[in-house]
Amino acid sequence: MTKKEKRPTIKDIAKIAGVSHVTVSQALRDFSCISESTKTKVKQIAREIGYTPNLAARNLALQTPASIGMIVPTLGSETAYNEVINSLSELAAHEKLCLLLGSCNRSTELEALYCKMMCENRVGALVIASCTSDVSHIKEICDGLVPIIFIGGKTGTSVENYILPDFYNSGKIAVEHLYHLGHRKIALFLYFPDNKTLQLKKNGYLDAMEERGLEPLIYWNGENTDTFQAGFSLTEQLISRNQLPTGIWCASDLMASGVIEALKIHGIAIGKKVSVMGHDNLFFSASPSNSLTTIALPKDEIALTAMDYAKKIIAYNTDSSMPKPDCKITLKTNLIIRNSTGRLL
Repeated sequence: MTKKEKRPTIKDIAKIAGVSHVTVSQALRDFSCISESTKTKVKQIAREIGYTPNLAARNLALQTPASIGMIVPTLGSETAYNEVINSLSELAAHEKLCLLLGSCNRSTELEALYCKMMCENRVGALVIASCTSDVSHIKEICDGLVPIIFIGGKTGTSVENYILPDFYNSGKIAVEHLYHLGHRKIALFLYFPDNKTLQLKKNGYLDAMEERGLEPLIYWNGENTDTFQAGFSLTEQLISRNQLPTGIWCASDLMASGVIEALKIHGIAIGKKVSVMGHDNLFFSASPSNSLTTIALPKDEIALTAMDYAKKIIAYNTDSSMPKPDCKITLKTNLIIRNSTGRLL
């Protein structure tokens, strides 16, 4: 189609078929009141002239959203968001919804800008993994315009609608696994900046250690937000001080990969002399070079739950006689055992 050619419309089909544009619209949407012969004729003409429906115009006329939005702090193989995005995008497509995506590079200013654009695009619902625990700027922009559901855990349960992995129980799972393998010097490696996700992991770890009468060993990486380098540097420091614990749980898989790299350099047997665990179950954790025991986020379940809420809130906003849905859900995290942990020798 050249720039001067107009996009074929329903009226063009109607003129060729010798029927009204209303009949064409109903035939294309398979209304039962239209005969099969008319449907076949209309659809054949639509194919021949290259007609494609203008979904934005249709949904605007029907006051039905054509899309849902999602905003994440960052994209890349080192985050869990890629897998959630892929699942949510596929689910949205099955509902004939387009997923509009914004990655704000951990900038609250860009996060606010994306929120504004999502509202202007009239998305039916907005799924947000916020940059920080403070989401006042998001609420101020979106309140009354777009229903929001928070994922990822940085907000905790302080927001109206959330899907929260059970990060507190992740801490208990990690300590229980390492304790069962005979470890008593069990450390938690954390990174900056601090947020509610890390606080929940830390609280679960502390309670599990106290229940077993063990002394907590918590190490922070200073101001280094490169979590791979943070894990590597912390391990190097502890080795140099001769203070290396036998069991290490890292707040992320990427941090655990840094720990594993440092241990390999020093020839320390991983899974024998020192056991290492991560969190998230990112794709690289299963690679032979890592074979990382980790705690898996329920990424597909997060996407399914978010899509379910989006469908319900869109239906409610179309028909307010329905009960208004809410979403306050905590999902289980699960232990994935690989070769990086083993019985203490």
